[in-house]
Amino acid sequence: MRGICRLSLRWLSPLSVLLLVGVLWGCQQATIRGDSAIGSDCSGCQVALPINGWCSTCDHGLVAGLIISSQQFHELLDAHGHDVEIATLQCGMCRIVAPEDEFCSRCRNGFVAGQLYFSELTWSLARGVNDASGGGCSGCQKLVGTVGQCPGCATHWVGTVRFDSGETAAVASGQYRRLQMALARLEGCEECAMAGFFGSRCRICGREPIPDRLK
Repeated sequence: MRGICRLSLRWLSPLSVLLLVGVLWGCQQATIRGDSAIGSDCSGCQVALPINGWCSTCDHGLVAGLIISSQQFHELLDAHGHDVEIATLQCGMCRIVAPEDEFCSRCRNGFVAGQLYFSELTWSLARGVNDASGGGCSGCQKLVGTVGQCPGCATHWVGTVRFDSGETAAVASGQYRRLQMALARLEGCEECAMAGFFGSRCRICGREPIPDRLK
């Protein structure tokens, strides 16, 4: 088979070779970013991207640009804030951390700008700015949808969310990677993905929970 491929390529024109390489590179890029809706021409995805919403056209949800194929999992992630009156919170620790936009390790609730988030993932992402465009910086535009720091302007990226603080971005990136691990499980077992992400052993396949903190 390899010999046939070499013989075939020998008869290709330079332009054809370049086109072939471009196609192969495009496939590779699609594979690398195949779990992300960044750059999608779907109007539903474009609306859902900045709000971590659900695209009814594609029948999937989005969180920090990652595609969530399970509607139940997407709803459980609940990646948006909820209005709350701090004085009415029953947990004393929550009442302390809420004004500081911090996370309550006891209740697993986080607070940003007076809103309540029900997981460390959603809380950590809310401390950044969801911006799938990458703004006007070419370095940032290349980083959107990945985890890293722009060499030009020093902005930190976690998926479609940008951060000014490396410390804040580090917390979000750990949770983002946990979500990626859960989505890998989702392909084989929906229960495993949801249980693993929220810290429980899967009742169906018995897999252990996804570690709470990843770097």
